[in-house]
Amino acid sequence: ALGDYTDEVLHSQVLCMTYVQPGRTAGGIILTEKSQEEDRFQGKIALVIAMGPGAFLDDAVAKFHGKKLKLHDWVLVRPSDGMEIFYNGCTLRLFQDVDIRMRINEPNKFW
Repeated sequence: ALGDYTDEVLHSQVLCMTYVQPGRTAGGIILTEKSQEEDRFQGKIALVIAMGPGAFLDDAVAKFHGKKLKLHDWVLVRPSDGMEIFYNGCTLRLFQDVDIRMRINEPNKFW
C-alpha cells in the first residue's frame, strides 16, 4: 500500500490515489482482475494524499468560494486531467486544484 508518503507537492497541485474497488462486492459478487485493473487506469474516484501550499487559494484565475479539501477527502476527477504516476504499487495522479470536480462521501457508491 501507499505507506508513509512524505514527498512534497508544489504550487496548486493535488496528489490523489486512485480508488480501486474491493475484489468482492457487498452482495458477494467476485470481481475480475480486469475490472480492478480498469479502476487503476480509468478510475474517477480518488483519495487526496498531498496538496501544494497554493491549492484551493483564490487567485486571478480561480475562485473557490471558501471551499477547501483536506487530506484523506474522497474526490471525483477526470483521470485524463491528471498526470499518472506509480508509487509503492499504488496508482497516483497529480491534478491542478481546479481539476478536482467534487468531494464525495462514499467512494464505493460511484463507478
